[in-house]
Amino acid sequence: MKLKNGEAPAFDVDAYFHNVRDLLSENAHLLALVLGDVLRKLLKGIQVQPQPRILELGAGTGFLTRLLLTMYGGSGVLVDNCRTSFDAYNRIKEKNEDRITYQLEDLFALKVTEPFDMVCSFGLIEHFQEKQEILSIHKEHCRPGGHMILIVPMDSFLTRAYYEVHPEINLGYRELLTKKTALEQIQTSGLQPVRAEVSQGYVYDFLTVLCK
Repeated sequence: MKLKNGEAPAFDVDAYFHNVRDLLSENAHLLALVLGDVLRKLLKGIQVQPQPRILELGAGTGFLTRLLLTMYGGSGVLVDNCRTSFDAYNRIKEKNEDRITYQLEDLFALKVTEPFDMVCSFGLIEHFQEKQEILSIHKEHCRPGGHMILIVPMDSFLTRAYYEVHPEINLGYRELLTKKTALEQIQTSGLQPVRAEVSQGYVYDFLTVLCK
């Protein structure tokens, strides 16, 4: 398109930025749809303990645990030392109040009376430069024969674009991982990856890994 004087209109960088930012915005309904699809593929054929006890580390609002509870029932414990996340969870907790316990504390100081059937995290591991300790905590709280689900944003063009247009969430250290690098680091920490699946159709790409 050209203007009346024959010149091409100037490229509006701000408008472009905000359009992309709107397109790549978190959407809880879409995330539930995409994450549910990935989890079904990840756990296909896996014998999950009936009514499992689930522990989510660095839980935020417990999105992953709440979805797992709808799939398998059971109960969940969310651990996070972020007051903002705790308050956000309390605003949405009505539906799961009787099945979820929220512990506002440092996950490295977590003491539990018995291990869990399933230990998981979503968007936690990438914040640690040295990952062996945080990965080992997943294993420490998982019972023998139990399962661990690790979810991290994946190093891809889409994910990098997502974080580029949302600078307000780029707080602290974050390392985007390729599938190959993530699996290597998980294996180095002593966990055994059983299956890995990559999301499709969300506003950023994430990798899910099932371990034992």
